[in-house]
Amino acid sequence: MAVSGPHRAPVRTIKQQINRLLIPATIAIAAIIIVLTLILVAINGQYTRVLSCANTAADFNQEFKSTLDLAMYNHVIRPRTDRSKEELPMAELDQAEEVLNRLSAETSLPDNRWRVKSMLDMCRNLRNYMIEIADTESYDLRMELLDRNIRGETGLTALIERYMHDFLGDEVRELGRLRGVINRQSTVLIIATVAASGLLFLVLVLYSMRVVRRITTPIRALSKKAERFGAENYQGAPVETVIEELQTLDRNFDKMAARINSLIDKQRQDQQSLHRAELELLQAQINPHFLYNTLDSIVILAESHREKDVVNMVTSLSTFFRNSLSRGEDIISLRSEIAQAKSYLEIQQIRYSDILEWSVSVSEDILDRMVPKLILQPLIENALYHGIKNRRGRGKIEITGEEKDGGIQIRVRDNGAGIAPEQLIQLQKGVYQEHHSGLGLKNVHQRVRLYCGEPYGLYFESEQGSGTAVTVFLPKGGVAVRREGSADE
Repeated sequence: MAVSGPHRAPVRTIKQQINRLLIPATIAIAAIIIVLTLILVAINGQYTRVLSCANTAADFNQEFKSTLDLAMYNHVIRPRTDRSKEELPMAELDQAEEVLNRLSAETSLPDNRWRVKSMLDMCRNLRNYMIEIADTESYDLRMELLDRNIRGETGLTALIERYMHDFLGDEVRELGRLRGVINRQSTVLIIATVAASGLLFLVLVLYSMRVVRRITTPIRALSKKAERFGAENYQGAPVETVIEELQTLDRNFDKMAARINSLIDKQRQDQQSLHRAELELLQAQINPHFLYNTLDSIVILAESHREKDVVNMVTSLSTFFRNSLSRGEDIISLRSEIAQAKSYLEIQQIRYSDILEWSVSVSEDILDRMVPKLILQPLIENALYHGIKNRRGRGKIEITGEEKDGGIQIRVRDNGAGIAPEQLIQLQKGVYQEHHSGLGLKNVHQRVRLYCGEPYGLYFESEQGSGTAVTVFLPKGGVAVRREGSADE
């Protein structure tokens, strides 16, 4: 669930968290690429213009003087006609002016703009000189004008050539300067790109770690909740997360855990009710049978005028049933359970005085510990009817109790016929695997496991011909008293 407080982060889905990472990263990368592209395009355009201007100037400077000088020389040496003016090489001059106008537009250097303007003026003067030569009839005068004004060292073509040479030199130097600028800017761009990429990478890593923590931390918390729930130590504290899917998962997990706990509690209550019903059924089966036999024994004793034995048997029978009722409690003190066992043994000794002896030796330290009711009488009954009665001569049943091996051990031992090894195995299976091998022993074992859990319950030792010992193993502190309708039931 979301973190509470005034500075709580907004709840987002995992897709939104990832988009918050990818979208800014994409925008930042796109911005870097666009800026680099614009800078490179601008530098490349400037460099291209200067380079084009230099190439045009070089081509012009290489061809203009020689082409125009030769064309004018051929015009001078030809005889004069009416078409002499039309035969002037004005096309070369027009082409030169066109090139100069283009150079004026392309160059970015003030000196070169001035030079181009001067060369255009020279071209206009050159046009006038060419017309003057065409109008001159004298050959010698035409040659003189040609040498002095056009092709000579002081002529305009030579002057234009020198101006264009200076123009070209400045453009070449500008190319060199631009190359240096490009190199510096490239270095700056590389450093800036590396720095921006590093910063962007660092931001992406930090934000990625934050997103990963926002996702993995609540997932680990949910896993621990699941582990605690599986170990029956579930803590229902909400998981702190700003991820919408994980909030939904946590809420539904808590709802599921609550339903499962409710079902477990109901099953436990139903199971305990079932075992109580089984116990009541067992008592309903045992008590009438035991009561009938005891009353028959009292009748026989009365007819035999054994009034003292009648009194003792009636007293023991009353004590037995009073302890059996125990005011409806399932858990009683070991002292009360021993008293009930003694009452049962006193009754049975009167009935079987010729074959039965018994003794009880239980440590005083454990008599006030609480134990499930009616755990000894079924063991004593089995010892009497399956042990003592199946041997010749008198037998003895010993009940002992002590604190041992981290728990309470109450042992019912007889020196009766014992149990064959294969029958002992079947008896163990009958108790622990819940096959039918005697409702009494099975009921005692299941009730001890119900109240105490493993490893508590019944344990058997027997040797054929020597007797049997059945040990009830209980927790050291006894069994906690459970009230009807409590949450623990």
